[in-house]
Amino acid sequence: MIAINKWNLEKIWHKLAFLLAIIPAIFTGILIVKYSVNVPHWDQWGLAGMFEKIYAGNLKFQDLIAQHNESRFLFPRLLFIGLAYLTGWNVKYEMLVIFIFAGIVSFNIYRLSLLTVAGSPVKLILLAGLSNLLIFSPIQYETLLWGMQLVVFAPIVCLTSCIVVAYSNLSLRIKILIGLILSTVATFSFANGLLCWMLAFPAIALAKPKAWQELLKEKYLIVSWGLGFIANAVIYFYNYRKPGHHPSLTEGLVHPVKALNYFLAYLGAPLAQNNLTLATIVGTILMVIFIAVGLYLVSFSHQNNLIHRTIGWLTIAGYTLISAAITTSGRVGFGIEQSLSSRYATFQIYLTVALVYMTAIILEDAASKKIIYRPSLIANRIVSSLVTVLILLHCITAAYAIEQMHDIQVQRYRGKACLLLINVVKDDDCLQVLFPNPDRIKPTARILNKMGFLKPGLVESNQIEKIKMSQGAGKNSGWLEKIERVGNSGYKVWGWAVLPKKKKPADGVILSYENKRGEAIAFAVASPAIKRKDVAKSLKNKAYTYAGWEKFIPWDKIPKAAGKVKAWAFDADTGKAYQLNGYGSIAK
Repeated sequence: MIAINKWNLEKIWHKLAFLLAIIPAIFTGILIVKYSVNVPHWDQWGLAGMFEKIYAGNLKFQDLIAQHNESRFLFPRLLFIGLAYLTGWNVKYEMLVIFIFAGIVSFNIYRLSLLTVAGSPVKLILLAGLSNLLIFSPIQYETLLWGMQLVVFAPIVCLTSCIVVAYSNLSLRIKILIGLILSTVATFSFANGLLCWMLAFPAIALAKPKAWQELLKEKYLIVSWGLGFIANAVIYFYNYRKPGHHPSLTEGLVHPVKALNYFLAYLGAPLAQNNLTLATIVGTILMVIFIAVGLYLVSFSHQNNLIHRTIGWLTIAGYTLISAAITTSGRVGFGIEQSLSSRYATFQIYLTVALVYMTAIILEDAASKKIIYRPSLIANRIVSSLVTVLILLHCITAAYAIEQMHDIQVQRYRGKACLLLINVVKDDDCLQVLFPNPDRIKPTARILNKMGFLKPGLVESNQIEKIKMSQGAGKNSGWLEKIERVGNSGYKVWGWAVLPKKKKPADGVILSYENKRGEAIAFAVASPAIKRKDVAKSLKNKAYTYAGWEKFIPWDKIPKAAGKVKAWAFDADTGKAYQLNGYGSIAK
């Protein structure tokens, strides 16, 4: 009976640990579903230009491998094209791929831990949960909500896959072949994918006992790796041009203290809630731990088993450290605060992930050498304190990231509302949320619309009748509260608008005038963004706090036939409009 109860208790702990390990992935998956918006954003409009060429029948290989900033997105572009034609270019599916990529990395990390970290299954699963907090961290909010950013996940997916292969029982030839393929994919996915060539080979050579000796016997494998790297580098840098808007690579040499601060802040940013001082402190602590780990490994470098167990984790840590050095040299000219950019988090987090596992391995090794004794009160307190601080910082940073996700969603819905109305209303200000030069994306948007790649499609008529919902459907959607003349320069219109079924502010507000036939004709668009606590209080929902809107209409933008003016709440997901209560008059 005692044995059975002990077995049942162990089984319960195992299931509980597994649940804790997957919670970060589930949580982040929910956030992606909740805050994602199906609309192209910034650099994705460059991809849209690729679809234009497909539509015109003149897409070339040079277009697929063309340089984008410092990168060449050959393989991601092929993936983007495939997804676009499968889904009608619903960019949410690109975000799904990002989530899947994170899952692959998580699996690779867990698989690596099984091969290198001793301990019970529960311990390994709890370590996986700790690493999953980082791998699926919401602080990557820019990456998670921007489908194009799957390119930044590709190198770490390839690298961790190479490492797992290095620890496998496959033949050395197969390992080199797989490494060549994955390193090529990494190189032509994102700029720092080139690191895969430098990092994967040592892992293959040192992960298994006698692998290096075997490589020396079969030197053609080393030559093959070298030729593969050279071929990739030649193709990658052929006609390469340094982006003109990026600062000089020598900026860090001129300002070494500034560069060091950037480097340390870069490492600590994923746990710092956009706080430069905290990021620098966290980055410094991580570097101290890494140096301590390195000194321990050097002290016992003669112990081959320890090197075999840690080479994979050192490779992952090296990925972050080299990425940090490269980013520092190329970006420190933008200012130290730029190191906190959310889009870098996918490179930054893996030093911490590697340190979690290397610390576990070293504690085991130190205990086996009687350097520390089990249980060591001091060691346990130090490790427990570090883990507690890590989890606390993660939770605080995650809360900050969720707020940013909400803001991004609101902005993109506003931009999408303006995008859908480009054939009806000319208002470039709100379109700048999606791209800084609206005139460049308008022709592309019209072609995407013809291809069925915009959902819903562009509004084609300025007659509100074509898109309006029934009066009952828009009940309590808001008010046009007042129209006021502003000297001889124009009119100011304001009010509030919500989408009651979705329990959020309207994505846009269309202003219409009544023509001679009594038809409502759209002529301006506004974006709800003004704080209205009274609205939130009246409707008993804090989600409506920023439902207020206002619009200044210059004199020359007012239609000659303008008279009676109405306002309509616009839903960018459906392309439908709901009439607001109230109306006013404009005299031209």
